[in-house]
Amino acid sequence: MTIRRNTAVSAFAAVALLVATHSAHARPAIADPLTRADASFSPYPLNSVTDPKKIGRLVNEKDCTETAIDCEWQDAAGVRHMIFGEVVAVKLINATEVGNRDISALNIGTAGSRPEVMARVRAFLPEIAIDCLEPGQAGEGEGISSCGGSFEPDGWIKLLFGPDNQLTFVRIDAFQGN
Repeated sequence: MTIRRNTAVSAFAAVALLVATHSAHARPAIADPLTRADASFSPYPLNSVTDPKKIGRLVNEKDCTETAIDCEWQDAAGVRHMIFGEVVAVKLINATEVGNRDISALNIGTAGSRPEVMARVRAFLPEIAIDCLEPGQAGEGEGISSCGGSFEPDGWIKLLFGPDNQLTFVRIDAFQGN
């Protein structure tokens, strides 16, 4: 009985040590909502100088020897990055390309329906107001609704949903471009 109890206590202590060690190495929550949202898309920060070739592959057939806003580089997770000048300006995800895989951006995960996606995004970014426009108001095309919000001092997110109310695109912009 004593041997069994000591073994159980040792096993419990080992599990407690493992949990404490894991918790000590867990990443702390990012306080700034724009930085948190940005980091959820990819490790290439918005408004930072980045060599696009380090991000991944060029996904559109353009001459991108000169960085251009219409050139997109896609990382291994499926996030497309647009460079303006020398900095990352936009990150976007085509949800239909991602399929059933987990979307880390804005803590979307495997959610697909508008109510489920928006509940996750609002929980992830409680500091910002996120408004939605219904099809016909959004100006995104037939049957497309959009939801979005802005960060202080700049930056914004936008999510698009198809006529079936399923997520089609999610993006984050470093600044308002003209």
